[in-house]
Amino acid sequence: MTIFFPDIASGQAGVSLRGCPVVITKATEGTGYINPDYSNAKSRAKSSGTYFVAYHFLQQGSGAAQGAFCHSVVGNIPLMLDMEQESLGGRISNPNVSDAVNFIKSFRASGGTCYLLYLPRWYWSSVLGSPSLKPLADLGMMLVSSDYTTYNDLGPGWASYGGMTPLVWQYTSSASLNGRSPVDFNAFRGSLIDFESYVTTGAASGSEPVLRLGDTGAAVIHLQQRLKVWGLNINADGDFGPDTLNAVKSFQSQHRITVDGVVGPQTWAELNKNPGEPSFPAPTGLNVKTVSVEIDWNPVVVKGSEIQSYTVEAFGINGHLYVREVVSESKATLTGLNHGWIYNVIVWANGSPSAPPHANIQITV
Repeated sequence: MTIFFPDIASGQAGVSLRGCPVVITKATEGTGYINPDYSNAKSRAKSSGTYFVAYHFLQQGSGAAQGAFCHSVVGNIPLMLDMEQESLGGRISNPNVSDAVNFIKSFRASGGTCYLLYLPRWYWSSVLGSPSLKPLADLGMMLVSSDYTTYNDLGPGWASYGGMTPLVWQYTSSASLNGRSPVDFNAFRGSLIDFESYVTTGAASGSEPVLRLGDTGAAVIHLQQRLKVWGLNINADGDFGPDTLNAVKSFQSQHRITVDGVVGPQTWAELNKNPGEPSFPAPTGLNVKTVSVEIDWNPVVVKGSEIQSYTVEAFGINGHLYVREVVSESKATLTGLNHGWIYNVIVWANGSPSAPPHANIQITV
């Protein structure tokens, strides 16, 4: 499957996120700018059940300082690093691979989670000179490409460059979202749970994503459903709020896991076990009883007109009449027949001035 979702900045302030599985929202830029719509966008995402990811617009130089500043704003929200050209007060900002590496290391050292890197192919080739992206790949970063064209799952936005293959493709900058345009739109070839796993752990969802207070979305619903299987009274609403936090801590305490309310690999491993209830026994006495058979025939035509009424009868080989139907078209469904029996079915057209000839077929059901 493929999911499609927007990324937004202050230019789309207030846009409704209704129907969006994911949104990536600008949080910060440089060492001092905070998007004035950032907090409101988080609230709109929560109310829409939209999985929320932040992004930082990287400026040239001071990567480490930008990482620390960004973390002071976004905290434990998964982050995408946006790396592209910008005009700043008469000078051009062209952040390079080293700037990105310094930002990521600083942001992670502060406790942040960053695995997505927005780096358009044109910027990588025309501005940076097509450098190797191995230093970023070695940090577990995953590429978000940009190529504005008609989307398809085999389109040019999925082509590799710099030694990295895009995880996400930003395929347009002119989409409409709930009455607002233009809006950037992106594609991810996978499920929402897969996406959440990548942006929170840097890996596919062979193991479920790390979840904590404030998270929302399909992965949280899955968590809540597993908690319910273990007997915890929790609503599967997709919102990791205080009730879910308390349920997770209770589960962790019962299973002697570190009680921190964070659902990581150890907690998932326990959640995915069988609670120990006996499984249902296999059904016995499996048997087919009554069955239905559909039959049809060519319409009878008299003086250029089709006859509109037919009688259908089904006799057992014992001569007993089991089914009799009068139908207004040249087909019928015979119901209540016994599996394995042989029936003689006869059909004739109604309305003849004398007994009409009938058609006959023998069936085994």
